[in-house]
Amino acid sequence: MWDVREAAEVLEAKLLRPMAPFTASGAGCDSRRIRPGDVFVAIRGRVRNGHEFLPEAYARGAVGALVAEDRGVGHNLILVSDPVQALWDLAAWRRGMLDISVVGVTGSFGKTTTKELVAAALSTRYRTYRPPENYNTEIGVPLSVLSIPDDAELAVFELGMTARGEIRKLAELVQPWAGIITAVGPAHLGALGSLEQIAEAKWELADTLPEEGLLVLGWDSPELRARVERCAGLCLRFGSTEEADFFPQHIVADDPTGVRFQAVGPGGGATVKLQLLGEHVAVLACGALALAWGMGIPEKSAAQALAHVQPVSHRLNLVQAPFGWVLDDCYNANPLSMGVALRTLRALRVPVARRVALLADMLDLGPDEERYHREAVEQARALGVDALFCYGPRFARAFGSWGGPGAAEEDDLEGLVSLLHSELWPGPCLLLVKGSRAMALERAVDYLLRSPNSVPPS
Repeated sequence: MWDVREAAEVLEAKLLRPMAPFTASGAGCDSRRIRPGDVFVAIRGRVRNGHEFLPEAYARGAVGALVAEDRGVGHNLILVSDPVQALWDLAAWRRGMLDISVVGVTGSFGKTTTKELVAAALSTRYRTYRPPENYNTEIGVPLSVLSIPDDAELAVFELGMTARGEIRKLAELVQPWAGIITAVGPAHLGALGSLEQIAEAKWELADTLPEEGLLVLGWDSPELRARVERCAGLCLRFGSTEEADFFPQHIVADDPTGVRFQAVGPGGGATVKLQLLGEHVAVLACGALALAWGMGIPEKSAAQALAHVQPVSHRLNLVQAPFGWVLDDCYNANPLSMGVALRTLRALRVPVARRVALLADMLDLGPDEERYHREAVEQARALGVDALFCYGPRFARAFGSWGGPGAAEEDDLEGLVSLLHSELWPGPCLLLVKGSRAMALERAVDYLLRSPNSVPPS
């Protein structure tokens, strides 16, 4: 809890129309998700101005707002010239008030799932806070800091980036004592240029840890192995082989109710049963076990907690559909996660006649984007996918190497989904939907989960 009057003083800002209550329990910039007790941060975006949504924010229970203009709506308005900078200043002030340990999570893929697994494992001993969804940006992280409850003993933050320096900036704000880097792979290759540069960007988390801190590294990434000697504190390794300190054995990844495996670690290991899909989650879970073990939690206790972690929205979620099942993995995509999703489509033991994929462009891959898309199409063919539908100019070009049933469209998602709909019926089929966030494939998922007579998305 924090006081909006004190917040205005910290920012040296005017507090307009002060009115009790003054105690804030969190912050948000999406008026649709404001909870009672939140302070609404009105940000001017490229398309909409957050000040337009002040009425909705107050209707949902906002106790105040951080604004750059007074539109005569609401109370406890903290008037500043730059709400984003003020948000950062407030988050730094709030972080200084909190006597907690922080864990930072980053990597080229699996960050949000790892955050959930780590938080669950640590919750067996500590009152643990983790932000909702994937609040990992320069806006999401400070909002999350302002939402940490007073009784929290530990917080787990996901730290994302699109350029060098962003993870360092976020880490300096949250001040992590421990960190986990899941992997280095070809995500943001267009912006950073090489895997080495991506590794350096991810390593910014390690550089901010104190000497007595804990670093947990994904040992399957050569770029991380090459940097291990730069770790000043305790370093634990997790991966898919026995070269790591924590690794999985006897993985069963075809069960539609979740992956199970035997985790091997220095404490004797544990049997793990997850509600998550994809062979990769066994390795991510070993990372969570490693971090928990480094913070004094026995592997078996942590493993029991991992069994309760629910799938994260649009990350390999298996959903029943009128024609069979949708494997919804449309939140984001890069070559690593695309390979995992295709193998999961092939491996899942569900009673279907056909396995179909709807793939949309993987963005920000740089000069090699054509090769990465072609390799994904070739992998789908090698795995025996029955039909392939590709959306976006990159996958449309790569579709020429498919040579099987399906179709490709550069920009007509409605037309493509109509063709896909005909391919899926009468079923039963398992459909993988996978693409980068900006491709907005949730539109296709929403349509396909409705009745078969629905109108395709526009």
